[in-house]
This record gives sequence, structure tokens and C-alpha cells, in this order.
Amino acid sequence: MKLFYTTNEVSEILGVTASKIRFYEKKFKLRFERNGRDRKLTQKDIDKLREIIEVKSKGTLTLKGTERKINKKTDLNKSKNALKTRLLTIRAFLQQTLNEL
Repeated sequence: MKLFYTTNEVSEILGVTASKIRFYEKKFKLRFERNGRDRKLTQKDIDKLREIIEVKSKGTLTLKGTERKINKKTDLNKSKNALKTRLLTIRAFLQQTLNEL
């Protein structure tokens, strides 16, 4: 697996045009790394684009609806990660308290 992919490589992987990738980058406010004017996409970027394409391809949502659905999923993941961190902190505290007894 490569570290970075060009827009053309990603368009072949995802089966969409390079202009569609640039459109989604702008519409969904994605931040791809750049080397001058060339975009460098990571596997994480490709996964995000794949998710957008899958939601959009179902055809039932507008672009705005797709954006809301993607953002809601992102917010949920952030909440889950914050909760996991908090639980690990509590666990460490309880383990330390137990060891002191």
C-alpha cells in the first residue's frame, strides 16, 4: 500500500472522474495534502471519499443531505472516541485505587 495517491490514481480506484473528486473536496470541505498544485491523498482520504460516494450513490439524498449524514457519522465517532478515552482514564484510576488497598 502506498502512502500517498494522486487524484488520477484515486479516480481509477473509486471509479469516478478526477473532477468529481475535486468537486467532493470542495463541497465536503475535505483537506487533501498538496505538493504544489498536485493533491496527495492518503488511504484515510480515499476511505472518506468512498463513504461519500456510497451514500450519494443510493440516490435518496441531496448533496446537503449527504453532507449532514457524513457529518453526523463523524460527530458520533468523535463522541465515541472521547467516551473511550474517559473510560480508560476512569479504569486507570480505579486500578490504581485497587492497587493501593
